[in-house]
Amino acid sequence: MKKYHSFNAQVLGQFLYLLIFVFYAPALLAQNCQVLDPNIEGIYTGNCKNGKASGLGKSIGKYTYEGEFKFGLPDGKGQISDSLGFVMYIGNFKKGKREGEGVAKYHNSEGLDSLQNGFFRNDHYVGLYEHPYKLINKTFMISTVSVTYDNPTPPNSTIELGMESVSGGAFNVHGEIPKPTLVEAIFQKGSYLQMMPVTNQQKRNTYIFQNLMFPAYVIFKISNEEVVIEFNEPKNYKIFVTLRD
Repeated sequence: MKKYHSFNAQVLGQFLYLLIFVFYAPALLAQNCQVLDPNIEGIYTGNCKNGKASGLGKSIGKYTYEGEFKFGLPDGKGQISDSLGFVMYIGNFKKGKREGEGVAKYHNSEGLDSLQNGFFRNDHYVGLYEHPYKLINKTFMISTVSVTYDNPTPPNSTIELGMESVSGGAFNVHGEIPKPTLVEAIFQKGSYLQMMPVTNQQKRNTYIFQNLMFPAYVIFKISNEEVVIEFNEPKNYKIFVTLRD
């Protein structure tokens, strides 16, 4: 009987050791995984690849990061918090820096929390939108659409639309070849106070929309074609459209 009990105790001990190894070995091994950001380097638990944190993990150092890693750095979705557990940022990371959509949280001078919601690039906040504008659509006979912008003098902002085709405004035996014209501008979102046409250019027609309300979603109907642009932020926009002949 004594030998029987002794054998059971030995087997039970080995079994418990195996269970502990199965459940805790990955975490223990992960301690040797490198985290390359000195602000969160310290105690790491999670997935590892080639000696570096990779995949889902958690690293506790000066700050705590929990989320996705790649090559030892935060990369993907995650959040970073201070030593008291206050979440400082939650969102997307790339190569250890805030990149893409996210929310940063701060304590202001009055001790209240303030949020900075929007997009980040190279660890810096760039605004509520990733880009000031977005080209949504252009029909086939529209060859190119280029958009530039600068900051307006508050509260004024403009959209300047210029358009031309290769042959428009030139002359043939029948006279002047018509230049492209703006048939209609449909503001499905936003508005403008007035529009001023500039038609005294040889090959180009230009239309200037003044005192706009943003964001704006605009369908520009040009002859039988159309260009659709979404304007997210107040800027002075210059749009140049080239049509195929």
